[in-house]
Parts: sequence; C-alpha cells; structure tokens
Amino acid sequence: MHVIFPSGAEIGRFVVMLRNPSSVLKACAAFALLQFTIPGGRHAAHHVSLLQNAGAPRVLRAAAAAATAPLEAKIFARIVLRNLEHHQTDPSFL
Repeated sequence: MHVIFPSGAEIGRFVVMLRNPSSVLKACAAFALLQFTIPGGRHAAHHVSLLQNAGAPRVLRAAAAAATAPLEAKIFARIVLRNLEHHQTDPSFL
C-alpha cells in the first residue's frame, strides 16, 4: 500500500485549484482534500495542519457556498470543513 504524504506546497496547490473556474478541477481538488482529512487517517493530523497553514478553511467555505460551484465540490468542501473541525476538537490532535 502506498501512503500519500503531501507537502505544504502540494496541499496549497489543491487549495488554489478550489478557486479555479473549472468545475472539474474544483471537484477533484475538494475530493483530494477530503481523502487527506478523513478522521482516523494515519497522517490526517499532519494534513489538517498543512491545510490550516494554507488558509484552506476560508477557501473551503467559499467553495461550499458558491452558487456556481459543482454540487460534488460543494459537498466535498463541506465534508472537509467538518473533518477540520473534528480534528480541532479531537484531544489526540491537540
């Protein structure tokens, strides 16, 4: 099994992709970020830290609320936001 361990720059690229006008790129970026933040994931705490440093919560909120964003991107963005909140309230994350 191959473990994905992205750098801060790679996480940043996914965050930038959320701002792209392409609906396909937005949905792919949101799905990738979802994979990195699944609660209980082996490196999820590290990924959450990278996302926080990249300013992802603000961009994710905008993507989730955007009227023109594809439904998939909106759903994935909401799930990632929920996962970020979960990790912030998880005592093992602090």
